[in-house]
Amino acid sequence: MEKIKKLQRIPEKGWIAGICVGFAYYFAEPVWVIRLIWTAAVFLGMGSGLFLYILLWIFMPKIKATPEDYNEKVA
Repeated sequence: MEKIKKLQRIPEKGWIAGICVGFAYYFAEPVWVIRLIWTAAVFLGMGSGLFLYILLWIFMPKIKATPEDYNEKVA
């Protein structure tokens, strides 16, 4: 049975709130790609990316422990 990934923030591995690291883990992408996309959303989206980041910081659940299948190369 395969373990189901949930979209959760990982503050222990992140710079601010662990939002980008959580997305990188969920989508199995390098975290620098997610951070680049998020930065573009903040500057090109007239601040809507920042607003969304703050909302996710408030409402996105924090992971209880770093997952055992978390790949450091992704982060």
